Amino acid sequence: MESCYQPTLGTEYPIVSFLEVEEALSASDFVLVIGGDGTILHIASLAAVHHKPVLGINLGTIGFLSELDMRDLEMLRQVKNGAYTVDERMLIDVSVLDDAGQVTFTATGLNDAAVMKGDISRIVKLTVSVNSRRVMSFSGDGAVVCTPTGSTAYSLSAGGPILEPTSSCIAVTPVCPHALGIKSFVVSADRVIELTAPAQDNSVQLSVDGYQNRHILPGERIVIRRSARSLSLIRLKGIGFYERIHQKLSNERF
Repeated sequence: MESCYQPTLGTEYPIVSFLEVEEALSASDFVLVIGGDGTILHIASLAAVHHKPVLGINLGTIGFLSELDMRDLEMLRQVKNGAYTVDERMLIDVSVLDDAGQVTFTATGLNDAAVMKGDISRIVKLTVSVNSRRVMSFSGDGAVVCTPTGSTAYSLSAGGPILEPTSSCIAVTPVCPHALGIKSFVVSADRVIELTAPAQDNSVQLSVDGYQNRHILPGERIVIRRSARSLSLIRLKGIGFYERIHQKLSNERF
């Protein structure tokens, strides 16, 4: 679909075209995202496929991934002049396999994959394995497997560690485990993480980046590994990671 805005006679406004997402990404130099972190998460995997860097303008609450606020729009000129840097962020590929080993669902995430209980009034049983070796089995609300980028999102709220965004690792954070010895842990990014749920009364739900969702059937396995693709985020302000944490996540912002 394409629609063009025709300027009034005597003006010199550019023609505005509306394109399908794939066509627009293919033709663009970079992706300008106006919204919150969720908006960036929605476009992240497609931008990575087309090798397009992303620049976020925050209209949301925290805007941890966004580089600019509305008061910073003059800084957009720096992109045209090439006065910017790029952060490379790793992605994760998430697959669901049935008991015959056939792939029934795939998704790519920038932040995390959350495996959670379907019925909020009941716990869910999960087993976590790394490279086919069992690490833990527990009952609780679920587990979050996150990238370094996603370590400051749901995983952090569940008690997981903060990871530097350029680090090469993946964190696994149990959510409200009903056991004293079950804690978050970090593995190298080349590991393959698998989550399984035994037959139980409660249902199991998978959510990748909060919008790619799947009900997990009995006998299915969730396999998570580092993606071959990465996402580029445009940076204009030169603000360091820990300074950004203080600005966005400190209690002083309330």
